[in-house]
Amino acid sequence: MAPAAPAPSFPSTVAVDVEQLVLPGRSAPVALVRLDSTPPGGLIIWGSAALEQLRDVLGSIDQSAVEAIVVTGNARSFGAGANLKEIRHAQLSGVSDRYVGLGHEAFGVLADASVPTFSLLTGQALGGGLELALHTDYRAAHPRTGPLGLPECRLGFFPGWGGVHLLPHLIGPAAALRVIVFDSLRGRNTKAAEALELGLVDVVLDAAPGTGEWDTAWQRWVAGTLDALDAGGTRRRAGTPGGTGEQEWQDAVDQARDRAERTWHGAAPAPLVAIDLVADARTESRTENGTKAVAAFAELVRGDVAKASLYAFELVSARSRQAADVPAAEPVPLRKAAVIGAGLMAGQLASLIASGARIPVVMTDLDDERLAAGVARTRERFAAQAARGRISAEQAEQLGALVTGASGPEDLADADFVIEAVFEDLDVKRKVFAQWEQVVRPDAILATNTSSLSVTAMAEGLRHPERVVGFHVFNPVEVTPLLEIVAGRRTGDAALATAFELAAALRRTAVRVQDAPGFVVNRVLTRLFDVIVQAIDAGTDVAAADHAPDPMGLPMTPLRLLDFVGPAVLHHVDETMHRAYPERYARSPWMDAVVGAGLTHVLPTEQAPGTGTDGYLAADAARLLERTRAENPAGAPVPAEELLVRVQDALAEEIGAMLAEGVVAGPEDVDLCMVLGANYPFHLGGITPYLDRTGASERVLGRRFHQD
Repeated sequence: MAPAAPAPSFPSTVAVDVEQLVLPGRSAPVALVRLDSTPPGGLIIWGSAALEQLRDVLGSIDQSAVEAIVVTGNARSFGAGANLKEIRHAQLSGVSDRYVGLGHEAFGVLADASVPTFSLLTGQALGGGLELALHTDYRAAHPRTGPLGLPECRLGFFPGWGGVHLLPHLIGPAAALRVIVFDSLRGRNTKAAEALELGLVDVVLDAAPGTGEWDTAWQRWVAGTLDALDAGGTRRRAGTPGGTGEQEWQDAVDQARDRAERTWHGAAPAPLVAIDLVADARTESRTENGTKAVAAFAELVRGDVAKASLYAFELVSARSRQAADVPAAEPVPLRKAAVIGAGLMAGQLASLIASGARIPVVMTDLDDERLAAGVARTRERFAAQAARGRISAEQAEQLGALVTGASGPEDLADADFVIEAVFEDLDVKRKVFAQWEQVVRPDAILATNTSSLSVTAMAEGLRHPERVVGFHVFNPVEVTPLLEIVAGRRTGDAALATAFELAAALRRTAVRVQDAPGFVVNRVLTRLFDVIVQAIDAGTDVAAADHAPDPMGLPMTPLRLLDFVGPAVLHHVDETMHRAYPERYARSPWMDAVVGAGLTHVLPTEQAPGTGTDGYLAADAARLLERTRAENPAGAPVPAEELLVRVQDALAEEIGAMLAEGVVAGPEDVDLCMVLGANYPFHLGGITPYLDRTGASERVLGRRFHQD
């Protein structure tokens, strides 16, 4: 029998030191607890060994000899949360009880202290880092403190070290539930100014950590607070009820639970567990609530949803730092870019490249008036960012100056990277490349932002097809982090390496995709939509069909996705997929009619609130459906439960085909694309872990995408 594998070791990476100092105007010392990482200056991450260390150090402080305890981090981090590698181990071994319990023990020393306690939020405070701060009585930040947040629900669990009890008593249950559940699932964190407004911090000191001004500012603040307590002020201990009445608390909980059910339909269990713990926190003590939290965390973290969530988080984090499958070739130096076209997408691309790569971008178009309007609109985007405080007015002016309109072909002759953003038609794009290949240098990269057309076909007939590469940026361009880099059959390594280099400069996560219709994101989304619209054509109730995938907890229903991207756009992609794979993608008579009629939406809008005879669709779309059903009788209505299974099986089939074709290197690439390009939730793990746990991958392919 082989010897058992040794248990993994998670040594502490946190340094905890204590010193005593007397604050200005005070006579007794405070205990200053300095937290740092090893090596110094990094993120402070709480594993079990580090928590034991903190517990022992805090427990060793003679509280009779000091008048307060002050906890501070380094300039970068007050605390970055739990050690996710240890959480991952706990998922597999089932030993998270001790780990989570240690957090309550260590942080609880501060909450139970006989002297006032303070946290100096010097850097980011996320997850367990923020929970540590919540265990102290008072918190100070500075203007650049952050991000602050409790991201655990997004990872498939919940704030297990007391956040579900302490935060609602500090800022009220409604605000706390927003932070714990809804901000978390959206990936949204808080900055110092908002934290002050919420009551999450008590003061924002106008100084930078690591400077003499910071030391002076926090010491005066702590001393002033102690002076006020000496003068008869009441110490506001961590977890002290904030005065929220029973009905107000219950209303906040009920509203949060209803919203969570409507949003995720039970697909994400962590929010509901967190809401239940917040509900109980009104009447329970911190320790009572903590005991429940430890047990609930241990059960939840071992579940498939938590495993999928953490898998997705780790995948996104790793690929955002380092792309995969990048060729070893030397990229072309990028000193100037050109955008062919002056429409909305062209302007967004010009803005993205100018602000990310900080290089000149020249735009061109067949119509001079359209070109001038496109350049002006692009510059206005920078002015709008300045107006919202995202950049300074000076930066907006500098970035705007980088974007110009071409007065002639010679203005593009020295461009290193040329990307087309013209009408989504293969012949049009081929003509564009053929025209501009005669103008630009032989080593300039020719990129296409096509969402589904063949990059290989676009390069046919060119003298240098090896420099043509797909560079698919997703809408909305400013916020969608995914970039599909598409390799045609003749695309060279230098073009790919350059595309990856530019993607990194634009702060986008790039995935290498082999040329195939729809690439990854649009292929998966279109297959799901195709199943739903076929059921609608066959007579299934429209609302029931649209909501059949609700148990997946997707960001929007298929018909809302249709309206978001536009019927014409999605129909065009569907036509591309039908031509390539007619056995799996069907033409929809209703969609043909919708696009033929020029409809821009199929669901009611605020401008057109009335619905058609079906009670769900907009009136024009409902009339077209009634007509096309009469003209094209096919199939029979599909029950929602069966339709969900059809969706699952279709996605498993399509992703299996993509992998067999070598479109991407593995299922991880598909998951990354769906999370970052389509906002698929972490609780699905992207998509393939979900298809594994529902049995779809084995039903269709005879195997799982992931072997545990």
